[in-house]
Amino acid sequence: MEPSTESVVDRYLEAGGAPFNTMNLLMSSYEGLAAMTNMVSSDLGPVYGSGINSAISEAVSRKIIESFDPQVADSKYNETEQLPEYIEAMIPHQVWRKTIYRLSERHPGSTMLSAALQHIADQGYQAEMMSLSSAPLHTHIFYSLLAECLENMSPANEENIHQKLGELITAVCRREQTYLVARYIFHGVQQKLGAKAAGIRRIDDELETYMLDNYKRPQLAINIQLLLSGLVVGGGNSVVDAAASIIQEEYAATGDVASLYNEYHGAVVSGKPAPPVDILRNVCVLHPIIEQVFGHLWDTTVQKMRPELANKYIWLIAYAALCSNEPIDEVTKDKLQQLVVQLKEVCQGLSIHPIQTQIYQAVPKILEWISVPILARVVLLWIRDVATYDNFTYYDTYFTSSEVPVLLLLLEEIAYRHPLLKPLVFSAYKDGFESQVPGFSPEKQLRLQKIIINRIALLAQLDYALPVIDYFAAKKEQIDESVMVYFLHRLLAQFEAPYPAEFLVPVLELINFTIDGVKAAKEKEIVYIRGFLASIDNEQARLLCAALPDEASVTSTLAD
Repeated sequence: MEPSTESVVDRYLEAGGAPFNTMNLLMSSYEGLAAMTNMVSSDLGPVYGSGINSAISEAVSRKIIESFDPQVADSKYNETEQLPEYIEAMIPHQVWRKTIYRLSERHPGSTMLSAALQHIADQGYQAEMMSLSSAPLHTHIFYSLLAECLENMSPANEENIHQKLGELITAVCRREQTYLVARYIFHGVQQKLGAKAAGIRRIDDELETYMLDNYKRPQLAINIQLLLSGLVVGGGNSVVDAAASIIQEEYAATGDVASLYNEYHGAVVSGKPAPPVDILRNVCVLHPIIEQVFGHLWDTTVQKMRPELANKYIWLIAYAALCSNEPIDEVTKDKLQQLVVQLKEVCQGLSIHPIQTQIYQAVPKILEWISVPILARVVLLWIRDVATYDNFTYYDTYFTSSEVPVLLLLLEEIAYRHPLLKPLVFSAYKDGFESQVPGFSPEKQLRLQKIIINRIALLAQLDYALPVIDYFAAKKEQIDESVMVYFLHRLLAQFEAPYPAEFLVPVLELINFTIDGVKAAKEKEIVYIRGFLASIDNEQARLLCAALPDEASVTSTLAD
């Protein structure tokens, strides 16, 4: 089993060694591990079946890991800069690749193992390395993984971006070092491409949001943002100190806002370079500022600010929404002032828990306001509060079965104009769909759900089908069967074959789950479901389609 045995024996005999001693030495040092392994496998195979091979492989793998000496391996590798033959022999087999992965986890500093990981990646096994926590420690491998993740994300859209982000998050967000490197790369790309880097900027924002939501370390995110902007925490910079204070307290104190206003507004007035706008746009900085000014519209615990205090907050919101790191010209100054005026109008023009008449009177202005993304977000949060306030009093007071509530129509318009706000719009729809309005009969509650489903189906058509389907799949046990059938009817009415697998599979499962309700439904609700099933070439779809009543029998039943 030792590859150099033959050459060593030849040299020994050439030097005058006795052949008898050669045989004794070989026999005394031979342990026969490979032969014993084969013997154990052949003896236990009939008793334990095919699983014995994997059990023995696991035992051998553990033995390799226990006895591996990284110093010896690195020393031999550094001499030749060639991977050992046994590594080459292990790579084609998944069980032995996993052994190399486990060794790299235990010895992340090993030069030989790092080269082995690179060779494995070069052989096309990057996908299985995504879950390897040690891979990002090797920069040459990390860059390859990052490039492949971005390539896989190239067809992403608003509908599936969060699913496509999975691999990237696995590769990037496990360690602070890799998160910093990835953000640095994305920052460099954005600087180089400018306005053409919208896709990278979106991915960069999603990564930051993921870190904030899942690791609860906003200070890390802002520190990295400051570093990328050329600033340092604790360096006596008033912008940095104010931003850090807002993030730490999760509250935009007047003093911190005044510091930010003095720096940004002062730069605009004087024509000097302003601090990086990315700091102000950080969600942990901007959202508390927005909450202080507009929070009284949707949160009873927030007091309305006095106009003289609100002005600085509003100016910063407008600057963050409109300006970039480029010098501000006169045209931009005019647009900035217009946005400030609009923000003040929204703050003063939206009523707290209004009656229906006030809402109708405000609709022309609201339609004007929601053309601007930041104003649309404020209006959306206000709508959500109006609809849900005091246990859905709005629906209890104003909902009629023959009319779509105006708030739902405004939400639909916001989703159409601003794709990035679709998750918030969907959350508002879900509030109403899951509501249990105290004064409603069961029939009226079902009618409200169906009206909301009409809006949700239109939202799905706006490249948001997968989150909608996932929601109904998760809630299928709690949703009335007739409502689920109606949802399938309205959803499938929006789309035509061919259907992508990520759409087809969950919808097929929903139909299978509620097949009894589908069979009992009216023909106008079955027709799209039948068409969907007929377009799918698999056994489950054919069985479900065969279980449905044919169109002639349904028509005959209705006539009778």
